[in-house]
Amino acid sequence: MSSQSYPWIIAVVAVLVAVVAGFTALNQPIVLPASGTNEDARELLVRLQSDIAVALEAVDGRLSHAASDLRGTGLNDTAARGILLNLSDVDPAIVDCTVTDAGGTLLAAEPAAYHGVEGADLRDQPNVRHVLASKRPIMSEVITVAEGIPAAVMSTPIFTGEDRFAGFVSVVFRPEVLIGNAVGPAANGTPFQVMVVQTDGRVLYDTDTTQVGRMTFDDPHYADYPDLLDVARRTAAERYGTATYGFEIDGEAVRKEITWTTTGLHGTEWRVAVIRAVE
Repeated sequence: MSSQSYPWIIAVVAVLVAVVAGFTALNQPIVLPASGTNEDARELLVRLQSDIAVALEAVDGRLSHAASDLRGTGLNDTAARGILLNLSDVDPAIVDCTVTDAGGTLLAAEPAAYHGVEGADLRDQPNVRHVLASKRPIMSEVITVAEGIPAAVMSTPIFTGEDRFAGFVSVVFRPEVLIGNAVGPAANGTPFQVMVVQTDGRVLYDTDTTQVGRMTFDDPHYADYPDLLDVARRTAAERYGTATYGFEIDGEAVRKEITWTTTGLHGTEWRVAVIRAVE
């Protein structure tokens, strides 16, 4: 090998090392000081908004592929159930996957633990009425699903080769798991509290797991904190912002600052918030 080749080889190796280092850095958590500033909170918030959106879009993309594959099946035959099983394995947040016909009857559910919901008439569910009427993808807020649990639902219409609407395929998922898997790598080890809420005040995710599932505006737990409730109402009404609020813990006054923005899918909005203690 000519000695003139060595500089080129060294240069190529250096580029490859830099690229690998760059991808590795993207997957590392943000390192923040022990007492986070407002700027630190905003930096983390941007990261969280993006990571949650990517997680939602990944599931939605796989759901769209499943809808395309299902058009060549009988919707509840062996081939269809195989597609549903594969879809149910793509994310640990997914509870089950279902196919519903154009009349609103749930035809198939996988995995097998949820076969008992098959045959259910779902027409009373607002999200089902919406997809049947609009024939467009949708993501619901957290509702009590046919499986008897609180969960969110993503649905995508299925069209036959003749572009006839045949029904829709759905993913039933737990937002707290999906959000937690997306939020963890960036938020773990930081001094911040992270919270994600629906616009109706339902807490979908919180680093304090005892808060998950609470309805902020109606829960007696929050009734004695009017300052906090005022900020919660503003967070629900406004797509982004910053506010401070105070309350007492064991007789000691505590003041916090919340910075929030919005993410979501198919018109359903989630407020993503980073909360920090302030002097």
